[in-house]
Amino acid sequence: MRNSNFLQPHILMGSNLIQFFRVILKLNFSIKGASIGRLFVSFFILMLFTPFRFMEAVLYFFAKKEEVKQPIFIIGHFRSGTTFLHDALNELGDVVAPRMIDCLYPYMNKYFQFMLVPILKKALPEERLMDKMKVTWDSPQEEEFALSLMTFDTSVSFLYAPNANFKQLNDSILLNEEKVKTKWLKAHLKFARKLQSMNKGKTLVFKSPSNTARVKELLEIYPDAKFIHIVRNPKDVIPSTLHLYTKILPEFSLQDASDIDLNEYVINFYEKVMDKYLQTKFDIPSSQLVELKYEEFVEAPIQVLTNVLKPLNLNLPIDDLTAFFAARKNFKRNDFKLMQEKTEGFQQRCAPVIKEYGY
Repeated sequence: MRNSNFLQPHILMGSNLIQFFRVILKLNFSIKGASIGRLFVSFFILMLFTPFRFMEAVLYFFAKKEEVKQPIFIIGHFRSGTTFLHDALNELGDVVAPRMIDCLYPYMNKYFQFMLVPILKKALPEERLMDKMKVTWDSPQEEEFALSLMTFDTSVSFLYAPNANFKQLNDSILLNEEKVKTKWLKAHLKFARKLQSMNKGKTLVFKSPSNTARVKELLEIYPDAKFIHIVRNPKDVIPSTLHLYTKILPEFSLQDASDIDLNEYVINFYEKVMDKYLQTKFDIPSSQLVELKYEEFVEAPIQVLTNVLKPLNLNLPIDDLTAFFAARKNFKRNDFKLMQEKTEGFQQRCAPVIKEYGY
């Protein structure tokens, strides 16, 4: 997304009226002044699109629904290579990921795509802010953004309302609150079934770092799901994630986030999410969960994927990705150094991951 300005629409313009006002109420009247103009513009656009959202809902109501069979979930903390893997699998003919347009307009993406594509072609930047990766209207995207427009209970809520970050981590990501868990799972299944109806016969591949903590819950609605966990050295992940939030928080936040201790939030998020994953992973059958290390994957992607995916019995033509990986071989990754003053307790809090994966 582009840098924030007073009249630039917010992602909430792709929501609906109920969700829009739900977010406003959740903000508890703590909206920063610079966001008021953005919200008015977003509300105006949302109102213009409302008749089309209604028509899409009616048309989809009468359309044949599709069951989501054996979806693939790419999991792993932010900045661990999940996007790289997601983009790669999306290149395979029988696999499809949610697109940018699906995640920004989940209520209009099936029947009114023709209206939205020209808008996104003009509105989207050429590259992501945090890592210079290319962005287009049909680029693979995290379903978490679509869910944030359907329910407030997602990890993207932190970007809207960062002042309630610890509650959001507990409720919306760790899913410790039963009511929130039920709403989140319902929203995910609704989004996935619509996406499946648009891609009949194809395998859906999802990617959301927050799903690293939700494997057990996702199996409740997708009992045949396959999970690919990609892990990276926390010494690289933590500073890169700090950089990520420094870039995107001003773009999405509707509150003044200047008093938030981002360093503590990032490390706390990493600690809690990875601890829950490590407690969960040993209960998942080896035919449904595999793991790979980022450092090995980027060095020999075809070989690593071929070997790692065998237990999942997915029969994916990984050799078809040779050209994809060759074209990205020289991609320059950002290099961040973990500042000494920000490393207090770092080794101890990341110790379970460091020990488990030999970092």
